[in-house]
Amino acid sequence: MMKQLFSSAIRLIRFLLISVIITSPVRAEDVNHSEARTLRESGKILPLETILEKSKAFRQGEAIDTELERDNGMLVYEIEVLDDQGRVWELEFDATNGDLLELELDD
Repeated sequence: MMKQLFSSAIRLIRFLLISVIITSPVRAEDVNHSEARTLRESGKILPLETILEKSKAFRQGEAIDTELERDNGMLVYEIEVLDDQGRVWELEFDATNGDLLELELDD
């Protein structure tokens, strides 16, 4: 009886640990200014100005925040745009080629 209870408890703990690992969001890591400059000067990423121009094709408004992040090993520009209705949109672009990766209304 105790052996079955112990075995069931171990299975439950394993399940919970796996669930936490699978459902945990992956955090993006900010790229500091000096690394961003080095990446830009080496041609590994596009200039921020290029990405800001591209963002206008997807959402008109004022860019209110920009970040360069390393997300799952990928360099990503994150742009927040405030539109005429007061909504904030988050756009994510591949920093190496300018492809739009994500467009969503920020909460």
